[in-house]
Amino acid sequence: MFNQLEWNPAYSIETLEPNTVFFLSERESICFQEPLYYRLVRLIDGQRNLDEIIDILQLEFLQNQEINPNNPNFFVVIINYSLAIQKAIFQLYQRGFLLEKKELLPSNLAILCHHLQVSLSQAFERLQSLKVTVKSLGSIPQQDLINILNSLQVQVADEGDLTIILTDNYLHPDLDSINQQALVSQKPWLLVNPLGNLAWIGPLFYPDKTGCWHCLAQRLRDNRPVEEFIIRQRENKISLISPLGFSSATMQTVLNMTAMEVFKWIIQGKNQRLEGILMTYDTLNLQFQEHILVKRPNCPSCGYSLNKTPLPVVLGHRKKAFTSDGGHRFCSPEETLRTYQHLISPITGIVRELNKIQGNALVHTYVAKHHFRSVFDDLASLRQNIGGRSAGKGRTDSQAKASGFCEAIERYSGVFQGNEIREKASYQALGDKAIHPNNCMNFSEKQYQHREEWNAKNQGWFQKVPEPFDETRIIDWTPVWSLTAQDFKYLPTGYCYYGYSQSEPLDCWADSNGCAAGNTIEEAILQGFMELVERDCVALWWYNQLVKPSVNLESFNEPYFEQLKQYYEWLNRELWVLDITSDLNIPCFAAISPRKEREVEDILLGYGAHFDPKIAISRALTEVNQILPNVLSFKEDGTTIYNPSADPLAVKWWQTARLSNQSYLVTDSKIIPKKSNDYLQLASDDLLEDVKLCQRIVESKGMEMLVLDQTRPDIGLRVAKVIVPGMRHMWKRLGAGRLYDVPVSMGWLKEALTEDELNPFPMWM
Repeated sequence: MFNQLEWNPAYSIETLEPNTVFFLSERESICFQEPLYYRLVRLIDGQRNLDEIIDILQLEFLQNQEINPNNPNFFVVIINYSLAIQKAIFQLYQRGFLLEKKELLPSNLAILCHHLQVSLSQAFERLQSLKVTVKSLGSIPQQDLINILNSLQVQVADEGDLTIILTDNYLHPDLDSINQQALVSQKPWLLVNPLGNLAWIGPLFYPDKTGCWHCLAQRLRDNRPVEEFIIRQRENKISLISPLGFSSATMQTVLNMTAMEVFKWIIQGKNQRLEGILMTYDTLNLQFQEHILVKRPNCPSCGYSLNKTPLPVVLGHRKKAFTSDGGHRFCSPEETLRTYQHLISPITGIVRELNKIQGNALVHTYVAKHHFRSVFDDLASLRQNIGGRSAGKGRTDSQAKASGFCEAIERYSGVFQGNEIREKASYQALGDKAIHPNNCMNFSEKQYQHREEWNAKNQGWFQKVPEPFDETRIIDWTPVWSLTAQDFKYLPTGYCYYGYSQSEPLDCWADSNGCAAGNTIEEAILQGFMELVERDCVALWWYNQLVKPSVNLESFNEPYFEQLKQYYEWLNRELWVLDITSDLNIPCFAAISPRKEREVEDILLGYGAHFDPKIAISRALTEVNQILPNVLSFKEDGTTIYNPSADPLAVKWWQTARLSNQSYLVTDSKIIPKKSNDYLQLASDDLLEDVKLCQRIVESKGMEMLVLDQTRPDIGLRVAKVIVPGMRHMWKRLGAGRLYDVPVSMGWLKEALTEDELNPFPMWM
């Protein structure tokens, strides 16, 4: 039974005659109309015990009731009233209004415990049994935090159950050893930077449960492209930190918040707000933001050993759920974004930023900023990384956003990390299992011979020509799964992954052709293959300068197409679509938009390929939308203002290309325009069946379809690089093969052009 009782200090208690009681706290207000509660308010004062309170109330009851002690029901009435008192007290206790007076914690902490729904006895017990350790790395004094912790009755000791590290640099070199010690001891620890306008609290690391500091450090470095570039150029490993603006007031605020979170961790036995989560507090606008730390299975400190044996790409049936915009998908773009939203963060994310370029109801474009490494580790590449290397387009905002996000994940997943499965050998030693990289790149002998002169004239790496491939040199090879042969083939690792710089001289490097992210591996393969088809069709059309049929957009009965044409008309631009489908018979289109009535036509181009011709056209049109902002700024005289960071080759095209000197951009009036009923519906309702159809089409042309699964275990979104040796990139790669053979076999040209007769202007996109 209770000893002395007192009211919970979390509540202010007010009464109104004759029997109303109010319990008021900072989070709730409760009203009771109960005579017993009304009487208990004046009796419970922290001095009386339960028996004394019952005696007083019983005496008052007897005085106010006309009942004869000789009445046979006298004792029953008294007992029932006593039970009613006890029930009322128990109800008040159970609901947290009443406490048993033990003076375990001061009232301010008792109120905190109440709102955290922790009993005072449990809180007191945990505060007595658990200790914390406070350490500082850098310039932050630790005594201020210790004093605040002591005021919360938190015990601070040299060896604690939780270690708090104060630092002005989350990449401080000593944090590595602290992380290793925590992994061995299996004790949690908390990282805090109270300095700067953007203070950091967390994550709270739990060994084997959350990601570790090494997981965090990898993401931090990836999201600091400028600092990491400087470090690489200086060839040192010392992390750089920017000056941190702060005041003692803001620092004390953050230290107080930290102490409160530690107090919660102790009395609750957990702190889910910080467990694997880094919280930032913007002291300028009082905003908090959550950054989720992902536990990386491939982390060298807390992860597991990755499989070093290549695994075949196993495909399964996947019913399509979304087919209306951008492609055929396993789920909607909104669902994709919800699932992977935690990967968008400037601190712990894969995608630093995902920003929308100003548009309208028809034009939706997003730019994604993310980690990327190229073998060309120079200022030009750095500028592109800072400005945003990936972009997304779509007819709707959500599709464009998901598109930009997925492209960023695709590019990130293709960056060489060092733990990829590789095999050292020469091309000759691997024999038939090796694929010569130039079977995929398709440079001509003439291009190799004149590469130094050509490379000196071209700033962008898109157009550069590598060194000739040495078939005797021992290099790293990456296994890729042949869907055709159902076996592994091998390609140079430098061709498969961005930023692989362990191969000198540079005889090949990775590009994004055929790479795609998807909700399933089948979806990624289908999207990647359609990109191969698109670029192959563009190359055949562009370099041979083939005149192609136009497309009657009205026949597709798609309001978006007509609305977009009207919008471009309002911009004083034309917009039309050509059918550039190749011998593969997968619909592929080029959208073309020149300025009207201007000497400089700023001709925009966009491409799309898909089994569904409407989606292929939509892709081409939205790609034009994506490029459109580059040519929408003008001087007073109407001349275009180009972004200083724009690709010089693109600017040259916009300034010099005319419909009069690029006649293949316009159809011949004698050619009947294509209509929607000219196209067969090739797609199924199953992504696997579509992939199988792609494979059959490739093999019918004597080619092989290969897949490299680039999915990263710490991300989850599937990424595939689809490779079909012999299919052409749209960049200027002029080796023998389809570029010359297909136009003749399809009857588009009577005889193949020579290399010198091909379009001299490289495809710049």
